[in-house]
Amino acid sequence: MSYIVLGVLNPAMSAIFSISLLALWWQHRRLPYIAIFASSYAIRTVCFIIAFIALNQQTLPLRLVSNALILLTMVLLSVGISQKYKKRPHYTVLVIIVLATLSGLGFYTVVHDSLVARAAIIGLGLAAICLTILDEIPERPKRTSVESLLFWLVAASAITFGCRPLFAMPSLVGEDFESAYWLAISISDTLICSTLAVSIFAIIAVDVTEKIRSEAERDYLSGLLNRRGFERHANAILHARSNRGSSALIVSDLDLFKSINDRFGHATGDRVIQCFAELLSHKSPPGAILARLGGEEFAILLPSSDLGLAHQVAEDLRQAFKVSAPGIVQGGLCPTASFGIAAASGAEELGVLLDHADRALYRAKTEGRDCVRSFSDFDGQWSALGEEIRSGATP
Repeated sequence: MSYIVLGVLNPAMSAIFSISLLALWWQHRRLPYIAIFASSYAIRTVCFIIAFIALNQQTLPLRLVSNALILLTMVLLSVGISQKYKKRPHYTVLVIIVLATLSGLGFYTVVHDSLVARAAIIGLGLAAICLTILDEIPERPKRTSVESLLFWLVAASAITFGCRPLFAMPSLVGEDFESAYWLAISISDTLICSTLAVSIFAIIAVDVTEKIRSEAERDYLSGLLNRRGFERHANAILHARSNRGSSALIVSDLDLFKSINDRFGHATGDRVIQCFAELLSHKSPPGAILARLGGEEFAILLPSSDLGLAHQVAEDLRQAFKVSAPGIVQGGLCPTASFGIAAASGAEELGVLLDHADRALYRAKTEGRDCVRSFSDFDGQWSALGEEIRSGATP
């Protein structure tokens, strides 16, 4: 009776996991590794069905097919994990493991029938594939709690696969060693199938959550971070770099943008925003945090930078936009942008840094627009200027 229960339970569980993973992939097709996991569990379903038939009919060729399929399911899990971490799968190693395992199984199935030898060969082959999976998971300092769960479950699976041949040894389990072995592998496969599925769903949940958060922090028009995303990334950088070096912030504003919208329509205004955002993406230094804070205002955080470098970056962006802007708007109008910069040399909060850069930007707007100004240039004049800003003056 236990064989019948396990014979139904194992393929049923695998089928449920496969269908669930396939449904997840259909909703999140940008994560192709989910489809690989779904394929692994689909093949595992077929594998368990064939194994159950082979057990009842005592058919050795079917057992060989079943073992080949279980190897394939683990290979797909290894490939899926590699895809998840954007690494190249261990194709050569996996092919060698599979061919060596199948050769040994074939020999001890056709030439010299030995359950103990087959159990040892398939167990070691599956354990070796588990080792390739462990190699893909990030090392401990960079490993999340979910990745740690996956690591230890795969490690436990490898140990289980390696120990399963013990149940095929008559000296350990008695004369009915064949029944004991098949019961042991059925139970262990149930546990391995379910526990690995739990860890797989967990890492998928983390990726999907991160994808949703990334989309929530992205400005759909410009493709840059929005204010919420910028604040999260910028605060992380500023706090990590407190007392360890300076960072610089550039705030930019498209000049006379409201008049462009009024004269040429919002479609033209959107095109100006997109062109400026594309310029920022291509011309900003590597590692810069780019964002559209709202409307026509943009921000660029430059980690490990000073005012001099920030001023050069802002000036290069200003000139590049002035060169590329003609043709965006009809009627010969050439959109321009103003820039304000500020530097954090200690533990300044992002709000303080934004305020300093905004004041520098305000000065750039009042001094004719299409220019770059830094907060340090006017440090002695900010009290009076702050009163002017608070009084409601506009550029």
